[in-house]
Parts: sequence; C-alpha cells; structure tokens
Amino acid sequence: MPQAPQGKLVGEPPTIYDGDRKKTTLFINEWELYWAVNNDNALMINPYRRAMFFLTYIKGSQVNEWVMAINRWLAQQIQGGINTADERLWNEVAASFTRHFADSLAKENAQSILQAGVKMKGEDIDAYIVKIEELIRLAEYRFDVPQMIKTFMDGLPTGLYQKVLELDRPATYEQWKQAAINRQQDYIHMKAQLKAHRRGIPTPRQRGWMPRQMMPDPNAMDT
Repeated sequence: MPQAPQGKLVGEPPTIYDGDRKKTTLFINEWELYWAVNNDNALMINPYRRAMFFLTYIKGSQVNEWVMAINRWLAQQIQGGINTADERLWNEVAASFTRHFADSLAKENAQSILQAGVKMKGEDIDAYIVKIEELIRLAEYRFDVPQMIKTFMDGLPTGLYQKVLELDRPATYEQWKQAAINRQQDYIHMKAQLKAHRRGIPTPRQRGWMPRQMMPDPNAMDT
C-alpha cells in the first residue's frame, strides 16, 4: 500500500485498484472519501500532485499500461508549460479513469432501473434521495434535466408530491429535492405532535351501567 508522509494524511486509504470493473465504483468512493478528509492537505490541493498520488493506488496487469500512459501525459503537460495548479490536469485524469474502467453493466442496470421508475418507500425521504442519486450517477445522467426531475417527482408519494407542487412550485432538481425534504420533515413532525397530543388527553369515562352498589336507592328516605 502506498505510504504518504507520516502525519500528513488521515483516514483509511483506498484499496489498491487492479482493474476489476466490478470494484470501480467502490474504489472511486473510497478515494473520494480519502480526498475529502484530506482536502486541506497540500498533496490533495495541488491537482498535479493529487493526480500522481491517485495513480499510486492503481496497480496490476490490467491497469499498468493506462497508468504509464497517464503518467507520460501528465509529464508532457508540465513540460509544455501547464501550471501544476491547473485543475484541468486532475479533471482529465479522472475522466480518463472513468472512461476506461467504468462498470458498463452497472451503468446499464442503473439506466434500466431509472427507466422502470423508483418509488419512495414508507416515510424515509433520505433513503429515497440516496438511492435515486446513486442510480443517476451510475447511469451517468445529469441531475438537472427534465427527465431526471420527472423521475424524481414520479417516485414521491402522491400526497407529498401534491404538497410540494402546491406550496413550493420548484423548477430545478435541487429545488424539488429540498422542498420534498422540508415537506416530509413537516409531515413527520406534525404526525409526532398529534400522537403526543392524543397520548396526553385522558380517556373519557364511558357512559353505561353503574355498579349496583353505586346506584342511588330510590326508596331511601331523606334524613
């Protein structure tokens, strides 16, 4: 496993990627988590150094040729006068990795699921958003296009969809997502309040027969 300078980086480094396309998404996720927790580190801030560091986690017979080609390309860019702080260096490397090692079956499967439709289960809006956004990313679709906005809308429960449309009138994907989160939170809060309110109201005494000893004696004389 590649060793970074001691004390410089934190968190769990990504597992070495050997070209197995079934593990591409997992590797990307591990790398992005590692990058995120070290985003203020000089190694990660500089696009050229970040790209070179990224390459150290990609090893094996299925990937060595690609790594060497990218290494040569990066060297050519720097020798040609491109600044190491130019973010395009990293963007090109990341895009090339995705093109070469993306799991095509995962992409096709995600596209198929989205086409069939994804429905929110129960009251968990967060789980619905996580699932649909993961599918959109795997399918390599854009979020803020009419078809994806419609897919998100169609997956919401009818009541939630109507409430968002009536009160918020969102237009973009982000607006729809945030409005759905807010309205669902309002609903869950109101439901909890009503439940607590009902629990606090004493049960009314039922009218009906009275025990015999409690009934007034009609023959009793006033004293």
